[in-house]
Amino acid sequence: MKNYYKALAGFQQECPVLLKDTDGYGYKYVDLTKIIHSINPLMQKHGLGFTQKLGTNKDTGQSCLTTTIFHVSSGEFDSATVDIPLVEMKGQNLYQAFGSGTTYFRRYALSSQLGIISDKDVDAYGEQLATVMPKAPTVSKKKAKAKPTGDFAKDIIKVKEALAKGSKWEDAEKWLKSSDDYDAVALAEFKGEVDA
Repeated sequence: MKNYYKALAGFQQECPVLLKDTDGYGYKYVDLTKIIHSINPLMQKHGLGFTQKLGTNKDTGQSCLTTTIFHVSSGEFDSATVDIPLVEMKGQNLYQAFGSGTTYFRRYALSSQLGIISDKDVDAYGEQLATVMPKAPTVSKKKAKAKPTGDFAKDIIKVKEALAKGSKWEDAEKWLKSSDDYDAVALAEFKGEVDA
């Protein structure tokens, strides 16, 4: 790993401080586009690259992000994986909320692994700032929606129960289509039963 660490150290010596200048809900952050635009030339100079792949954590069943920083010529690399919890956010559907969460974790995972500084350093000025806890993003307190079991027949039973409680067919159909063993024919037959 000596080639990787040497290249990473060289990158860190030249990487500028990326100040938080994008407004969030009651806080500031460094935009992912700004991070990538700022680091790409330096990563190339030091022979580094990165990937950020989405997947599913086999242990937790959660969606996850694996960030890998690699040294191009030696093939040496370092990876870290973080779960991306699926939460409902005000004003966003589940796909938008997942996209927001993914971008959030991409920013922080990449910055953390590369050692990018994104906070104002006040030590050199002898200033002392009060410690302020950042506000957490607004998250709905609703219970997380159940995921399909992968057994289409069992999932249809859950959908029947949900429809009986007033759920919309469109939501149930999307949910069934996300099942690992999604069966278009069975879904069409089931829709015929619901419409009857």
